[in-house]
Amino acid sequence: MFPTSLARLSLYGLLALAAWPACAQIGPQFVRKLSDGELTCLQIHAETLTLEKASQDHRIQATQAQAVMAEIQNEMLAQANVARRGGMGSAMGSGLIGMIPGGGQIQGYAMQAAADARRARMQEGVNKMMQVQTQLMNAEQALEHAQARSDHLVDLFLKKDCKLSQVSPALPVERVLHGRDD
Repeated sequence: MFPTSLARLSLYGLLALAAWPACAQIGPQFVRKLSDGELTCLQIHAETLTLEKASQDHRIQATQAQAVMAEIQNEMLAQANVARRGGMGSAMGSGLIGMIPGGGQIQGYAMQAAADARRARMQEGVNKMMQVQTQLMNAEQALEHAQARSDHLVDLFLKKDCKLSQVSPALPVERVLHGRDD
């Protein structure tokens, strides 16, 4: 959870904080491996196809995360607009309630409870936004890694003078990656 000082931020402060980059949590992955020199043309091609599929999946994840972030931001803005609209009605109501003995105190408690509820909803939105932003950054980093690895494998494929005509697309990718030709 966040410290109590974050609970006092304005809407614009919360939205700015939500866009603050979260730390992505992707483990170490290497673009170049010592064993790459031992790969056959068929294995290089199969791994490249697997990386293309993974890249497509990461693009989809990133797009979905962006859509969720936009939805959360719209919800937070809608909550802020609802909070601002109560101005004139609450002013008239407070004038009338102020005429009743003890009414002003009760109204103060009610207004504080409503403000606390709005703040809690905003904080929940910020927490969701930060989680989704972490997911977005993870997907983008994984996409960058897959692209870099794929570029390296294409260079290796060309340096080994491999030809697409040599690579048989009839073999399943799993068999080729694990070095089985059964």
